[in-house]
Amino acid sequence: MIWYILIIKLICTTVITALDAVSKNLLTPIVEYGEACGYESCPQTKPDYLNVHIVASTHGELGGSRTFLEHFTGDGSQMFTTSDINMKNILDSVITSLWTDRARTKLNATFLECARPLVTWQADTFGHSREFASLMAQMGFDGHFISPISFDDELARMTSRSLEFVWRGSDDLGAETDIFTHKLFDGYWSPPGFCFGIGCTDPMIVVDAEFNNVAERIQAFKKQILEHQSPFYTTNNVMVVMGQKMGYHDAKIWFTNIDTLIRSINEAKRKDDEVNLNLMYSTPACYLKEIKKALPVLKTKQDDFLPIANDKNAYFTGMFYSRPAIKYLARELHLYLLIAKQLQMFGHLKNHDQLFEDIQWIAGSLLDHTVHTGGMQEHVNSYYTMKAHKGKELCMQIIRQAFNQLRGAPNKTPYYMCPFNVSSCWTISHNRSYIIIYNPLAWPVTLPVRLPVQRVKYNLYDNKGDTIDHSIIKIPEFAKRIPERFLPSHSPALYDEMVFIAEKIPPMGYRSYYLQIEGSRTKRAIIKKMTKNKKRKFLTRQSHSVKASDDNLITQYDDDYYLDDLTHKPTIIEFANVSKGEEDSLKEYGYVLTPRSKSNETYKATEAPKREGGIEAHHLDNISTDSITPHQLNLSSSCTGAPTPDHTELPTINSTDKLADTTTTTSASITPLLTSTIKTVTDYYGDEGSFNITNDEENNGEVTWEQELMFRGAMDSNPEFVSKHPTLAVVKSKIVEEVQFQFSSYAGLALRLYKELPYVEIDWCVGPIPVDDAFGREVFVRYSTDLQNNGVFYTDSNGRQTIKRIKNKRYTHQLVYTDDISANIYPITSKVYIEDTDKNIRFSIFPDRGEGCTSLDEGEIDIMVHRRLAIDNNGPTDGINDTAVETGLVVRGKHRLYLSKADYKPNKFFEKKFAKELEIQPQIFTSAHPFYDSSIGYTNWSECRNEYSALNKKLPIGLHVLSFEKWNEKLLIRFENYLESTDVVKNGVKIVNILNLFKDYLIISCEETMLGTNIWRSGYFKMEWQKGKFVKKFNDVYGNDSNLEFADDVGRQYEKVNLAVGIKLVPQQIRTFVCSYRLVRETS
Repeated sequence: MIWYILIIKLICTTVITALDAVSKNLLTPIVEYGEACGYESCPQTKPDYLNVHIVASTHGELGGSRTFLEHFTGDGSQMFTTSDINMKNILDSVITSLWTDRARTKLNATFLECARPLVTWQADTFGHSREFASLMAQMGFDGHFISPISFDDELARMTSRSLEFVWRGSDDLGAETDIFTHKLFDGYWSPPGFCFGIGCTDPMIVVDAEFNNVAERIQAFKKQILEHQSPFYTTNNVMVVMGQKMGYHDAKIWFTNIDTLIRSINEAKRKDDEVNLNLMYSTPACYLKEIKKALPVLKTKQDDFLPIANDKNAYFTGMFYSRPAIKYLARELHLYLLIAKQLQMFGHLKNHDQLFEDIQWIAGSLLDHTVHTGGMQEHVNSYYTMKAHKGKELCMQIIRQAFNQLRGAPNKTPYYMCPFNVSSCWTISHNRSYIIIYNPLAWPVTLPVRLPVQRVKYNLYDNKGDTIDHSIIKIPEFAKRIPERFLPSHSPALYDEMVFIAEKIPPMGYRSYYLQIEGSRTKRAIIKKMTKNKKRKFLTRQSHSVKASDDNLITQYDDDYYLDDLTHKPTIIEFANVSKGEEDSLKEYGYVLTPRSKSNETYKATEAPKREGGIEAHHLDNISTDSITPHQLNLSSSCTGAPTPDHTELPTINSTDKLADTTTTTSASITPLLTSTIKTVTDYYGDEGSFNITNDEENNGEVTWEQELMFRGAMDSNPEFVSKHPTLAVVKSKIVEEVQFQFSSYAGLALRLYKELPYVEIDWCVGPIPVDDAFGREVFVRYSTDLQNNGVFYTDSNGRQTIKRIKNKRYTHQLVYTDDISANIYPITSKVYIEDTDKNIRFSIFPDRGEGCTSLDEGEIDIMVHRRLAIDNNGPTDGINDTAVETGLVVRGKHRLYLSKADYKPNKFFEKKFAKELEIQPQIFTSAHPFYDSSIGYTNWSECRNEYSALNKKLPIGLHVLSFEKWNEKLLIRFENYLESTDVVKNGVKIVNILNLFKDYLIISCEETMLGTNIWRSGYFKMEWQKGKFVKKFNDVYGNDSNLEFADDVGRQYEKVNLAVGIKLVPQQIRTFVCSYRLVRETS
C-alpha cells in the first residue's frame, strides 16, 4: 500500500494547514499514550539478527491498457465488461482487512506532520534522471527508492555491493542535493515463489496438519534472502517488497500468508550455525532509519540512470519520443496552468481553489510514467488527449476573467485558443480582430508570430496604435495537408499567414495587437521556381561583428540587472567581397550567412560549382510558378578559420514596384549573436531515408541508420529515402526568409531565418506515417556539421542542468556488448548540443517537447520526432499506432538551431535564457469572431488597457519567477537561478529585492520552506551519511580523468530571510517562500 499511502499523505499535508488549534491538538500524537509518528513509530529490530523488513506494496496505473477511470472502477476493461480487479476494490479490500482483524497491526490515521512522507518511491519508471534526484533532495526527502536500472549496471552494483549509495543531484548545489538511494532488489514484486495475488501460481503457505507446507516454504524464503539478496548489501538489514502491480485485490490472502511467514520464521527453532532472521512489517522509511543506524560507508553517484535496458537488445528508449502529441499537450497544459495561477493573482479574482485542483489532477496525470512516455493503448491516449484539452479550457475560464479585469473590458468579453499548429484560427479569419500575447516569464521576450489570415492587405497595430511591419506568406505544402484543417471546428481552412516580430512582450504581462483588413491586395512574399537562369544570386558573408563591447558583456555580466535586449542588439551589415582577401576576417569574428542580390552586387563572388556531390546545380529563373522539384539543393557556409568555400547559387529576385519592399537589399539589421559560421547539413530520415542540404561532396548522402527500437530493437540498417526528389519552395519577405521542403506525402519541413533573431527555426511535420508494410517506421531528423565532437554530446536533465553523454560509455560501469544505436539514445526536454573544442564552436538544438536524441557519428545530432509501429516489442500491447480523422496522426513541431563560440559565456547565458523562453513561451489568445461580438472595433479595442506588466522593476539576469500563486490567504513565490556555474563569469550569485517587486502587492514578510512547501526551512535537518568522495564537476571529469578534482562539500548554512537585504540565489538554486502581503490598490 505504499504507493497509495504516499499520495494520500501528500494531500493531507497541504490541506490540513488551515485547521483550527483545537483540531490540530486532537490530531497530534500523545507520546504518553504510546502514540508516535515518523521514524519514532518504526518497529524494533534485533542487533544480532538479519532484520528482514517486509513492505506490503501495490500500485495502480494511469495508462497502459486502461484509462484512470477503468483502472479505478474496472468499467470498460476486459472487453467492455466490468473487472473486479480495480483500484477501488483493492483499497476497500486492504482497508477492510487491516481494520477488522484485531490480531494484525491496525491502520493509523495520520495527519499533520505525521502524514509527511519521508522517502520517495520511483519503482516503475523507464529511467531515473539526475535532476529528479536533486529535486527530491530539495523537497526534504531522506531517501529515494528506485527500480528498474539497466541490467549491466545492476550486475556491477551487486558485485561492488553498491545497490545502496548516495546520489548527488547537482554539482552546483552540492551536498544539499545528496540523497540516499536504494535499488529495489526485486522491483515492486515479491521474491520469486512468494506472490499471492491474482494471476500468481506460487503456492500458499498452508498450516493445516494434513497438508502442511510451512517448513518447505520457510526454507525457500530463507534461501532467497540469505543466498540471493543479503550478500549484496552491507548491513544486517534487508528490505523485501511483498506485492505486485494491481495486487491485494484479495488483501486477506496476502496478509494471511505474510502473517504466517513472519510468525513461522520468527518462532522456528534455529541451528547453532544458522543466521538468525527477524521478520517484521515495515516501511521504506523505517528500513532507511536502520541503515542510518548501521553507519555504512556508501558509494557515490553523480550521473543518471538513462537509458536503461532489460538486456543487451532491449532498451527503453522508444518511449522518449513515442506519441509526441501527448508530450506537447502535457507541456502546453502546464504552461496554461502557470499562466492561470499568475493571472488569478494579477487580476485579483475570486477563489478558484476547486478549479485549480481539477486542473492540477489532469496536469499531474499527464506526467504519469505510462502516459507521458506514450506507453498506452490508443483509446487510453485518446482519453488523456481529451482530458488535456479539458484542462486547457478550465484554465481559460480563469484567463478570460483576468484579461477582462486587467484590460478594463466588459466582463463577458471572450478570448480563445487557436489551433495554430494546423495553421488555422477561425476567430481571426474575418475583417477585424485582435490578439493578446501573454508572457509568463520575468523578462521581456521577443518572438516571431504567425497568424493564419486571408490573402488580402492588412493593417496591424500595436498597443500604442502604431503600425507594425508584417508579411503575408503562403503556408508550407505540408501544413495544407494536415487533415484536422478540414474539420468543421477549424473552418475556414486558410492558406496564408501573417508573420511579424512581437518585440519585448512585457514580463509577467501582455500586449495586444489589432488586425484589420485594408481591402486591397497585400504585398506578397516571393516564391520562385528553381530552374536554370544566368541571373543568379550568391551567398556571401557579413563583414561586421557585434557592436556591443565584449568587455561589458564579460566583466559586468553577473552584477548588472537585466541588460535591455542584449542578445537582440542590431547592427548594420555590409556585404563583404569574398574574392578580395576578406577570408582572414572570418578567423577572428563570427558571421551569419546572408544572401546578396545579384542586381546590387559590388564584387564578383567566387564562382559556384557546376556539380555538387555528383549532381548538377540548378539555378532560379524568373518563372512565376510556386514550387520546384530539384534533385539536390545545397546551402552551406564554411567553418571559422577554414578557406572561404564556393558559394551555391540561389534564385535572383527581380524587384518590381509591387514587390519592392519584400526583396532583400544590400544592408539589413540583423542580430549578430551567432558568433561562428559552420557548414551544416540537415537530413530527414525515416526508415525510408534522407535528404541532404550540403556542398560536401565526400559526405553527401553517405548515411546509415537502424530502425529505432520500440523496446527490443528489430533493427533495419538499410533505410530507404523518404524521397529522392523533394519539392522545394523558396519564400522571401522582409520579416522571414524560408525554404519549404516536401519530402513525401508524410514528411516535410521548413527552414526559417527571421529578421533580427539569432537562431534558425526548423518547422517539421510528419504523418500520416504509412504502415502498409505491416511494420511501420520511425522518423527522425539528422543535423550534420563538420565539427569533431569525439562521440561527446550534452543533453539537459529535466530541462535544468546539463549532463555529458559519451557514445558507448557509462560513467559507473562497463557496458555489456550492446546495440550501438539504442544504447546511445537519451531523452531531451530543452536542449542538446555538441562542441568542437579545437574550432571553439558549439552547435545547439532546442526542441519544443520531450524527444529522443543521439550523436552516432562525428558532428551529427539525430532527433527522433515521430513513430508509427504496427507491431509491439514488449510495449503497451498494441504497438504505437496513433490515428486522428480516420488516418494516421500528423504531428508538427519545431527545432531551433543555434551556433556559437563554445567558450563564450554570454552565448551560454543566452542558451539558458532561450531554453526558458521556449519551455515557458508566450501564448497567443484571440478575440471572438466579429459575427459573435460586434464590439470588436478599433475604437473599442483602443480604449482598453492593451499592455500590462505585473513587475515594478527588472530582475537580475538569470533569475526566473518559478511560482507566483495563491496559498490560502498568502502568496507562494518561488525564485529560480536557472544558470549553471559553467555559464557565468563570476560566481553567478543573484540577489533579488522582493519588497516592491510586484505591482499591487507589497510584501510584508516571508518565511522560507523546502521546495515542496510542506516543511519550514528553519525546521529541516538533513540526514548525513558516511560516503565516498564526489568530483567537483562531473562533466569535466567524465571521459577525462586528467581533470579530476574533488568537491570540498562545504555546506551552506541556512540564513533567515532578510527582506531589506534581499534574497540570494546561487546557480541552479530554487528558493520557496510563503509571504504575507498588503494590497496597495483597491481590488476591482
